[in-house]
Amino acid sequence: MASKKVKEQAKKVLKDVFGYDHFREPQEEVITSVLDGKDAFVLMPTGGGKSLCYQIPSIIREGTGIVISPLISLMKDQVDALNRCGVSAAYFNSSLKAAEAKDVMTRFENGELDLLYVAPERLLTKTFLSRLEKVKVALFAVDEAHCVSQWGHDFRPEYVRLGELREAMPDVPMIALTATADVHTRDDIVKRLGMKRAKRYVSSFDRPNIRYLIAEKRQPLTQVLQFLEDWKDASGIIYCLSRKRVEEMAVNLQRHGIRASAYHAGMPGRVREKVQDDFLRDRVKVIVATIAFGMGVDKPNVRFVIHHDLPKSMESYYQETGRAGRDGLESEAMLLYGSGDVNLVRRLIENVENPDQRRVEVHKLNSMISLAESLTCRRRVLLGYFNEDMPEDCGNCDVCLDPPEQYEATKLAQLVAKTIKELDGDYAVGYIVDILRGSKGKRILEKEHDKISTHGAGHEINADEWTSIIRQLVHQGYYNQDISRRAALVPTEKSEDFIAGKAEVILSKYQPGIKRKLRRFTMIKDTALYKKLIDLRAELAEKEDVAPHTLISDVTITELSQLGNISDIDNPFELVSGMGKHKIEAYGEAFADLIGSHVGKKSSKKSHEDSKPALLAKGPPATDAQKYSWDLYKSGMSVEEIAAEQGVSEKTILNHFIALVRAAHYVEVRDIIGDDFDSIMLELSEADPYASLSEIKNELSVPLSNEEFRLILAWREGIGVS
Repeated sequence: MASKKVKEQAKKVLKDVFGYDHFREPQEEVITSVLDGKDAFVLMPTGGGKSLCYQIPSIIREGTGIVISPLISLMKDQVDALNRCGVSAAYFNSSLKAAEAKDVMTRFENGELDLLYVAPERLLTKTFLSRLEKVKVALFAVDEAHCVSQWGHDFRPEYVRLGELREAMPDVPMIALTATADVHTRDDIVKRLGMKRAKRYVSSFDRPNIRYLIAEKRQPLTQVLQFLEDWKDASGIIYCLSRKRVEEMAVNLQRHGIRASAYHAGMPGRVREKVQDDFLRDRVKVIVATIAFGMGVDKPNVRFVIHHDLPKSMESYYQETGRAGRDGLESEAMLLYGSGDVNLVRRLIENVENPDQRRVEVHKLNSMISLAESLTCRRRVLLGYFNEDMPEDCGNCDVCLDPPEQYEATKLAQLVAKTIKELDGDYAVGYIVDILRGSKGKRILEKEHDKISTHGAGHEINADEWTSIIRQLVHQGYYNQDISRRAALVPTEKSEDFIAGKAEVILSKYQPGIKRKLRRFTMIKDTALYKKLIDLRAELAEKEDVAPHTLISDVTITELSQLGNISDIDNPFELVSGMGKHKIEAYGEAFADLIGSHVGKKSSKKSHEDSKPALLAKGPPATDAQKYSWDLYKSGMSVEEIAAEQGVSEKTILNHFIALVRAAHYVEVRDIIGDDFDSIMLELSEADPYASLSEIKNELSVPLSNEEFRLILAWREGIGVS
């Protein structure tokens, strides 16, 4: 159990060095465990804050933290960012000249470094290992730990020997970190690194700040250009399947005045390095690339990822979309989906010789198609693939923002269930659809499945619609697909109620084609000041020869643009996340002068609207339906009256209000909740920070509906109460 003193030390470093007030879950527990000398295995999504889990213990513990990373291109950026925070850090890899390498080793041996980043092949040389015996090592951090396992998606043979470190230095804590590892891979990592007693910290795969959008591919260049209209001057990545398409798209974007560059494995190494550096330093805004691009790029302010072509698997899609929004700010991932892409990937899979591998690849492709054609929340489908349950729709994907019409489909679901039961075997979606449609195919006749009672029972519904129905049943958790049994449908406990006629099944109406209008985020900030701050950051970064985001993050710039008149605030930069003491000393004066000059030119007159608390946009912009409810609310109508006017339930209107508050529209939640509002707010402020939301709701002294509870939470979040 970590002492109170250890926790206070960690929080002090978090604030003073990195400029943050609070840890994310489960950072504090990981850090205090490592500070106590224990091993840890950490699985966190990209952008979840893995780096702090070893950086803070390295700063606090005696000696140097050794960070093992396979990505040489990332090391310089990470070291630059640490140096900007006043941390003594360096890297040791093949990119250093002899004199530079000697200087790093001298600093290391003299105990002058808090952190040293090392490539595994350098670490495991006899010379380096002998040095480790002479210096005090604070910890070993194995980054991208999935590279240790042959079951991982990026196995590196040189990583296998890292288990020798545990044998050679058993008293030095080791922390293994990765963003992508299934259960089998996690077990293998822990075993190979000799970390059998390590506690495992596994975070959610969810990236709530990324909005997932999927559109039918019609005129891809036009669609991409229209999408980019709303992301002017933002950094983004466009993935294409072939090198030829990459080059064509890059040229077309350049012709339309967009600072874009191509990137693929067929380009000379020096050219690729320059493109990557230009992207990191914001000289190039859009990279058009094959999947060769991304692993070595530590750029937290990528605002969008576009898939021009269909990824081959959900794992690829998750990893590639996860390169957007690593700083936690709103970002978008758009996939253009066309049947031609599906056929192309299928042809590639047909060339796979191993039948078992081919079967797995077919399942992965079908899962990707299932996501693209989904009529249920995209995020639920995506997380469900990784065996993570999501109890409610996300409200931040194209399906949630523009939901299709729903209908009661219990009888159809029961027909599917009856078919699966009568087949009593390893049958996937396509075969079940054929049975329901009354197919007389060879396989069906050979197995005499044309004799079962449901054969042809659904002949009036076309195959595409039946496929959609069954996929929705999977997405909603009524069935699992067992890949070891040819993606056979297996009923879950959840299906028992509707099979027994005790519960209804609600599905979305099938829609051929994907025609949803894409809506955009809005952020509450002084846009003119934001642009000035971005320009100042670029000037300072150019002088110091570093990437702008390593100097000051986009999150920090956004918060600086919201400060207003800082002359009225004591220590204003302490209110801004990411502004530690070193950065305040180095850059505070320059930013204060700019903000003061800008604010001084603005009118000091305030309207009645200005006197209301300013809400931060924590979610997507309001839909047309929500805006209509907003207009009725502003006219003075109550929740009950708005519901009656629109012919919907009060629950629907409360859900509109939740979305409106998250989109930074002012709603007087106090009036909606009534006299108990203040006492509820007080109880929430005193709630256990580690309790789940359902536990907190159940502990409240005032009974609230789910919608009322979520409305209050949205309000608290919007006014910045944590």
